[in-house]
Amino acid sequence: MADANLSDLVEEVSSEDGVRTVKVEITHKHEERSSATTWAIALGVVLILGIGLFYIADNSGGLLSGDDSVVGNCADNIDNDSDGLKDAQDPGCRPNGVYDEEGYEQSQ
Repeated sequence: MADANLSDLVEEVSSEDGVRTVKVEITHKHEERSSATTWAIALGVVLILGIGLFYIADNSGGLLSGDDSVVGNCADNIDNDSDGLKDAQDPGCRPNGVYDEEGYEQSQ
């Protein structure tokens, strides 16, 4: 198909009071292959990322590994309140005389 001239694409619809109204026809040819290729690449990337995330989750005990059972600092084996005693030996981790590993060391 030969390239059209601008005069072939523009049609004068009306002309009133010095205002000229024109109609322009634009035809766009869409190639199905490029769209299908783009979707295939996008789908492939999503599948690879998904497989990678499942692999990581299955082989590392989860994406965010760690021990969620202990919340406080009474089970970290550190003297957090600088009284020379760690965790179970620290009276700050025994608020009612009972050791609480989820508690926080508090100065007595």
